[in-house]
Amino acid sequence: MTMRGLCLIAAASVALLAGCQEDSAPRPIHIEKGVYQGAPDTPRTEDELRALQQRAATQRF
Repeated sequence: MTMRGLCLIAAASVALLAGCQEDSAPRPIHIEKGVYQGAPDTPRTEDELRALQQRAATQRF
């Protein structure tokens, strides 16, 4: 086998093994149907609500 062939095999092996790396974020194992399990939303401030309402008012048809 040539040096080029060995390099190609090594590069392909590294690329394939990189896909097997574990994620740092845990994933849920049991999922309840119809139940949101993400982080709760943060409430909007009065200023944010006012800005969103103004933006929505300018986008009406």
